[in-house]
Amino acid sequence: MTAPEATRARIVAAAADLFTRCGVRAVGINEIWRAAEVAKSTLYQHFRSKDELVAAVLRQRNDAWCARLRAYAAVAQAPQDRLLAIFDLLADEFADPAYRGSDLVNVAAEYPDPDDPVRAAIRDHKREILRYLAELAAAAQETDPEKTAATVLTLADGAACARVSLGDTGAAGLAREAAARLLAHR
Repeated sequence: MTAPEATRARIVAAAADLFTRCGVRAVGINEIWRAAEVAKSTLYQHFRSKDELVAAVLRQRNDAWCARLRAYAAVAQAPQDRLLAIFDLLADEFADPAYRGSDLVNVAAEYPDPDDPVRAAIRDHKREILRYLAELAAAAQETDPEKTAATVLTLADGAACARVSLGDTGAAGLAREAAARLLAHR
């Protein structure tokens, strides 16, 4: 990794930590450059705006989360279990007492304008997950892979909301069971 890449990574990591702990809107650019231990001008050499930095944080988290999802799906034996692996991943995440909810949902709540570039990054992430789930649904020979993917993702998102709002660490298991029942009746 080059020095500029390392600096950029340090800025993204510092911002990600602050955003998780405090919320995106509550964190100022000054806090970010101080936490990253870079000059303000260095931060702006890498990111033209805070929104650009937020989008970079979301992309990094998206890449990491999708890689974990693919790893969970890869170890599942049956095609249907690969499709349900999203709930296994969520169950592991929900077991962490520090779990604060989906970064995407949390950030989306702070950016209500659907045309905002940050919201576009969130939509891109959700669409990437939908595409992957549709591939898994097709491999499981579901008759309507896109609808199946949307159903599974909706259940996963609902489980994440239940985990945060109700403190229900078992929400992913319930959602997995519901998805399995739905898939069995198609």
